[in-house]
Amino acid sequence: MAGRRQTASRILPRPAGRGDAFEQWPADVEFGVLRELMGYALRRAQIAIYEDFFATVEDLDITPPVFSSMVLIRNNPGLRQSRLGRIVGIARSGTMTLVDRLERAGLVQRLSVPGDRRVNELALTGHGNTVLDELIRRIRAHDDRVSARLTDDEKVTLRALLAKF
Repeated sequence: MAGRRQTASRILPRPAGRGDAFEQWPADVEFGVLRELMGYALRRAQIAIYEDFFATVEDLDITPPVFSSMVLIRNNPGLRQSRLGRIVGIARSGTMTLVDRLERAGLVQRLSVPGDRRVNELALTGHGNTVLDELIRRIRAHDDRVSARLTDDEKVTLRALLAKF
């Protein structure tokens, strides 16, 4: 429809389907040294968490970097595009692509910096703030689901341990 604002569902293409559900640690499979490797355990946990994340935002086709970027932009007024990429861990070209898509979707705007035309500060639009509020609601529910087997103290401990990497 002409003149209608593009929705969040058009930010990024839908992730490719995985086929069968991920089997995190099947009892009938011998993992050998893999069970001892921290990186391997973290990656398997990440896959399980990402599957629930994508199911949570399936109708919006949002990725973790998109969600993280929107949160960082909202909470850090004047955040520059180049710094966003470094914080999220995305290459400069990837950051530009991500911000271009957010801008086309009407979620983010680039603001020029007086005296330096090469630099852009980022801000969420009104529509971006509305979409982010809904995303935060959904992602909090997702986080509660994936961490349901942990106590509150274990959640605090796990976050502290992960921050050491």
